[in-house]
Amino acid sequence: MRWLDADGTEREAEWQEPADPKQPNEDVCAAGQEEKYVWAVPTQEGFALQLNSLLSVLTLARRLKRTAVLMPLLFTGPHYRRDVALRRLPPTQRIDAYINISATLAHAPVRFAHFDDVYRKMPRSAKCVSCAMTPPPHVRCARGWDYAWCDREKVLRTRRPRCAAYYGEVRWPRECALCIYSAGFTPGVQLKDGDAWKLLRASVVLSDIYEAGALNVAADLVGSSYVALHLRRGDKKHTMEKYGLTVPAVLDRVSLIARGRSVIVATDDRSPATLNEVSKRGFRLADRAHLERHAIPSDSLSAYLVDLLICANADVWVGTMTGDNKSKQTALIRSLRKGRGRDVVKDVVLTRLP
Repeated sequence: MRWLDADGTEREAEWQEPADPKQPNEDVCAAGQEEKYVWAVPTQEGFALQLNSLLSVLTLARRLKRTAVLMPLLFTGPHYRRDVALRRLPPTQRIDAYINISATLAHAPVRFAHFDDVYRKMPRSAKCVSCAMTPPPHVRCARGWDYAWCDREKVLRTRRPRCAAYYGEVRWPRECALCIYSAGFTPGVQLKDGDAWKLLRASVVLSDIYEAGALNVAADLVGSSYVALHLRRGDKKHTMEKYGLTVPAVLDRVSLIARGRSVIVATDDRSPATLNEVSKRGFRLADRAHLERHAIPSDSLSAYLVDLLICANADVWVGTMTGDNKSKQTALIRSLRKGRGRDVVKDVVLTRLP
């Protein structure tokens, strides 16, 4: 049948029943619309895992030639609950407050939109890649996300989070209007598009306030040339000490690696004992005063991002990680340093000390 569109152009297409004006039209993003989306259920885990989920959405969107829907960062989990209670962080925040998406995608452009800008256009009855299990316990859908997409008949197929594409029931799902998946799907995207995913992670650029702020903080502490130590403690403390990675032992080893050069310690352990060990050796840390001096927020996430960039920009970086306790932060710092052209051959990752 021949159709005449509103702009005066003619086209050939099959007959379509006109919409009933008496019925509410919830599917404003109906099947005939060209734009398709891919998104992920946000997780309440820390920044590194939420970043991995973002990278998977962008990677999948590029492969499927879709628009990536960028979900907000959630701060209601255990990592940032105290900052939310003290009103240092909101419960949720647009991701571009922390990551420069356009700069991150400079080498491989992907269409993207923020969830709060497009959620009203999301169809409630669109086809989707079927979910193979219920989301992990730490994933919660926000109120109002009552989209009836998941096919629960596949829940018993496996205990691992996989989609219908994994079983060969569909190819890469170009025909779907929208794909929603939990954070548990991130490893699957890394497996199928590992090189593209890793390249994207190496290209991550944070917002200007953190990129410029980290350089200024490092300059205030020691200047532009330094060795950075990422000393993971917190919930990894007992595992680290089991392998001899105690605070004094790690700091002593870093002293040998630095050979008299200035050292900045990036750590989540700000206990008096650790601060005393750091100051005894003449090492430096970025504290709240340094952040506030450069108009950087003084919440724990901002402190973490500054520490992350201090490690990424260092002349030499020393990380801590054990064989049975992999660290997403260590992997992220390694990737950022490669992407920024640092000499990673000189870097050292301590996994065990006598």
